[in-house]
Parts: sequence; C-alpha cells; structure tokens
Amino acid sequence: LEKWLDTAATVRVRATPEECYAAYADLTRMPEWCPLLSEVTFDPETRKSEWRMGFKGVSVGWTAENLEESPPSLLRWTSKAGTENYGAASFTPTEDGTEVEVKITYRTPRAIYSIVEGRRAQSIIRSLLRATLVRFGKKMEGMFPEDDQLVADRIVEEMAE
Repeated sequence: LEKWLDTAATVRVRATPEECYAAYADLTRMPEWCPLLSEVTFDPETRKSEWRMGFKGVSVGWTAENLEESPPSLLRWTSKAGTENYGAASFTPTEDGTEVEVKITYRTPRAIYSIVEGRRAQSIIRSLLRATLVRFGKKMEGMFPEDDQLVADRIVEEMAE
C-alpha cells in the first residue's frame, strides 16, 4: 500500500518577499541550499522542471510543473512523472523580512513506506527541509561561507550512519 506523507518547515529571512520569491522560483538554484539535490533544470516555456536527488548511491528523479506562480507570495507545483509529490512555497512579509514556508506532500512506495513513515525518519525529513530553508535564508542574507558546517550537512551525515 502506498501512502501520502506531509512535511513542512518555516524560516524567517531578513530579505524582502520579492527577493526571496525570485531566488526560490529560480529552480536551477535549488541545489545551492538543498544538499541532496544534485541537479534541477527548468524550461521557462513549459514551466516544467527536471529534478535529480541522490543519497548513498540511490538516486531518484521527477518532472514537475509549476501550477501557480504568484510573485512575490506563492509558488505551487506538482510532479508529472517520477517520484510523486506536490507542494507550495509561500512568502509572507514580516516586520524585518519574510516568513518562508514550504509544504511538501509525497507518495512513498510500498517498499520503503515502513522505513519513511517512522518517527525517526519523519524527524530527519522535517529537519532536512528545515535545514534547507535555514540554508536558503543564510544565502539570502549573504551569510553563507562555503566552509560553513550547517545543520543540513550534519543531518545528511547522520542519515549515512
């Protein structure tokens, strides 16, 4: 039996919603802040993107299509082929910047569902999404030295153990 699982994370960024939306909507930049993504390509004519993600020799991919692009507040997508998922990124102005919230819903195959649905695995997935957003925020704020050992990197290391 396959099931859909939800995960979400929020981060506050000291940048405008316009700046955050522009960076996040430039999908080819996603590997800059998500350590598991190896490549994202985007076709501006079709609004479709190709995603590659890998870990410990296991690679998955999917084709996604932007369903709603409402700068600077909302970006929604759904997968069209490969790993099934859909989600949204919202950008809400705050007093000192922007609240960025990402919600992702994904279908897990029967073979790995019992592993992925567990409390520890869900905690790791949420932590990885949160760490990705923290990394995004640091990049937007210009505070992202190349040698910085961020939470996302530690989470990936924990997953390898």
